[in-house]
Amino acid sequence: MAEVCVIKSFRLSPELAYKLEEMHNLTGLNQSEIVRLSLGGVKVIEKKPSKELMTLLLKLNNIGNNINQIAKYANTFDTIDETSLRVCVTNLNSTINEIRKKYL
Repeated sequence: MAEVCVIKSFRLSPELAYKLEEMHNLTGLNQSEIVRLSLGGVKVIEKKPSKELMTLLLKLNNIGNNINQIAKYANTFDTIDETSLRVCVTNLNSTINEIRKKYL
């Protein structure tokens, strides 16, 4: 997006101000960003992800980091801790299944 360098001040009707506040609460974007996106032609502003989804994605990221550490160790020492790898893969599969059930 282009650098923001011009400040504009404007008035809204109470109804539009309420809608803008609702969009802010729904998306988590600040009100200036909502106006910029709207003027830029963005039609759909999606709501922010739930805390539950963010927790699952963080868990998924942590599992990925663990697998990456196991792979690095395996490449360095030409051996794999099979137990750790099985635990990570099991956790990964269960987290993916949980995400699929709830969000896909």
